[in-house]
Amino acid sequence: MSPTSAETGTRPVLLREPYRLFFPAAALYALAVMGGWGLWLLFVGGQGPGVPAPLLPPAWLHGHTLIWGVLQLVILGFGLTALPRQCRHPDGVPAGRWLGVLAAFAGAQGLLWGGALGGGRGLAVAGAALGGLLTVGVAAGLARWLADAGNPHQPRYAMAAMTVAGAAAVVDAAAWALAAPGVHAWAVRAGLYAHMALALTLLHRLLPLFAGNAIPDYRGEAGPRFLPVLGAALAARLVLAALPGPAAAMAGAMVDLLLAAWVAREAVRWSPRTAMRQWLVGAKLLPVAWFALALALSGLVGLGWGWPDAARAWVHALGVGGMASLALVFATRVSLGHAGRPLVPDRWLRGAFWALQGATVVRLLAPLWTAPDGGGMMSATHWAAWLWLAAFGIWLVRLLPRLAEHS
Repeated sequence: MSPTSAETGTRPVLLREPYRLFFPAAALYALAVMGGWGLWLLFVGGQGPGVPAPLLPPAWLHGHTLIWGVLQLVILGFGLTALPRQCRHPDGVPAGRWLGVLAAFAGAQGLLWGGALGGGRGLAVAGAALGGLLTVGVAAGLARWLADAGNPHQPRYAMAAMTVAGAAAVVDAAAWALAAPGVHAWAVRAGLYAHMALALTLLHRLLPLFAGNAIPDYRGEAGPRFLPVLGAALAARLVLAALPGPAAAMAGAMVDLLLAAWVAREAVRWSPRTAMRQWLVGAKLLPVAWFALALALSGLVGLGWGWPDAARAWVHALGVGGMASLALVFATRVSLGHAGRPLVPDRWLRGAFWALQGATVVRLLAPLWTAPDGGGMMSATHWAAWLWLAAFGIWLVRLLPRLAEHS
């Protein structure tokens, strides 16, 4: 049973909507994860003191806690706030339920880190799997309202993407248990592609809507076939990624290139030239450009193109330039809008966004000018971690007070 508006209004402000706790939790977790990663990179490059060595491969731990930790917290906060409204339940999820999800998710991440830093691989695997199962459970809970949504086209794709993301986290936990690099690589691709699918599903509806409300002569529109084609192509890509052999790799590369063109085409339909007139609208298009670039990079690698650290270039373009940037923009828009503030970020919030763009560029380009051995690349890419820290630190300082303001 959903709470009534009157019941919601009597709660403390921070308990009125899920995003008010999920967003700052994500920012704090980002500071912890990226701070530790930056220190580890300095240590590997011979520039810092010793740090505790995890029982799991550090890169695996790094990727999982960002994809299914930091980014997942933002996704859960936004999804639990916005998707009920899109399914015609404006009063949303009862506070006790989403607080339970947040507490359980924090517990899962605690198990993960406790296991990785000494408690044992089994504990880390349990934490990673629990986090994924919680995400699947949230998607299943929200899906019960689809019948009331009228036209459930967009929410259905959103909840399917969330389900795939959660399942991919469970697969990654299995990769840890089996020490299987191939399974881990597939899980990372599935998790990032599912996050991208969820983001594009939300943007497909919200970007033209926000732009139409904010820009008087906006003429952009959502493509009617964009989501079905996107969903089918992404599903085919993940199947191909699970198959062995050069033929599957070649076919997967072609699907990636087609997806890059399809995403870019949809972005053009959203009328970027007029969308850029409103900062919070236009800023959503840059992460979409990173999505298209990431898919193109993945396709080129699959076709045999190579450059230093090529295999991970698409991961960072999609995860940092695309998802992390979009998370920052969405969190800013929701936090300002629900606090009744003008939807015009100050120079500090805009600076945070550009710091994250800088982090992406540094991470992509550093391998091109540093030696792959002797810690050279590590010595350069730690700067991406500090830029990430700056971005989320600024966001937390500037918007944490807004999260405690009345809607």
